[in-house]
Amino acid sequence: MVQSTPTAPDRAAAPARRQRMRRAAPRYLLVLPALVPLTVIFLGSLAQLAELGLRPYSAGRIGTGVTLDNVRRFADDPYTWRVLGDTVTLGVVCAVLAVALAYPMALALHRMRSAALRAVAVFLIFSPLLTSVVVRAYGWNVLLGDGGVVNRFLVDIGLIEAPLRMMYGFPAVVIAMVHVLLPFAVFPLLGVVAQVPASAVAAAHDLGANRHQVFWRVTFPLTRYGVVLSLQLCFALTISAFATPALLGGGRVQVLSGLVYTNVGAVDWPMAAVQSYALLFIALALVGVVSLAARLTGRRRG
Repeated sequence: MVQSTPTAPDRAAAPARRQRMRRAAPRYLLVLPALVPLTVIFLGSLAQLAELGLRPYSAGRIGTGVTLDNVRRFADDPYTWRVLGDTVTLGVVCAVLAVALAYPMALALHRMRSAALRAVAVFLIFSPLLTSVVVRAYGWNVLLGDGGVVNRFLVDIGLIEAPLRMMYGFPAVVIAMVHVLLPFAVFPLLGVVAQVPASAVAAAHDLGANRHQVFWRVTFPLTRYGVVLSLQLCFALTISAFATPALLGGGRVQVLSGLVYTNVGAVDWPMAAVQSYALLFIALALVGVVSLAARLTGRRRG
């Protein structure tokens, strides 16, 4: 086997590389106090769920041993697959709508000249996270209910004759989820929008590009990884949400996290463990697909 000898440039670059690593080492050490317990808890939870998912379950009792019966029960249950499809649909719809609304909001926040106005806007965007999910659900009931503000206004102006059925269904869950997802979509986008070089935008204008062309050929390509991150974050948060679909879905919107809760209450912990793993695999699959699509799109653009 022939071993290649380091060239002169490689030998000259080695000390500089070691110096950069020594400078970066303290930054990695600062991450360890948070990273180690999170990793232990995450991997420990996964190991415990895997052990539960492989234990036999019969007549309300969890036995000992190893079996794949719980995976077969999951795979053979058409109701679970229907709920799984509804969960993915809800996640995709909410993630796309949240990012579509968040992108112009992030651009507007970045371009605001007034610091006071910007602080007020940031507070309003962040405000859904300051209230509990029960309070938010009651607020949406006041707004979207049959006798709510929206229906009364539409009836008063003569646009509709009878109240629209907006509560306790898919639309109400989507509206409430998008509302609470906006902070998680806006702030990653705001970070990447702030990093777009003003010189690149100015150069595009100097070369004769109009505002539409500047956005699609300069601003959006430079911020696409923020869009990808926001989509992944919103999707993962939506498919794992339980309280909002339960309170605003009125039993008509079932999600997989709700089935996990039901099975935990019924002491069918093995099935709850299998369903939890299914949620994890769905989230990881979509994160991988979206990341791959972003990379392929970036390579095509060169």
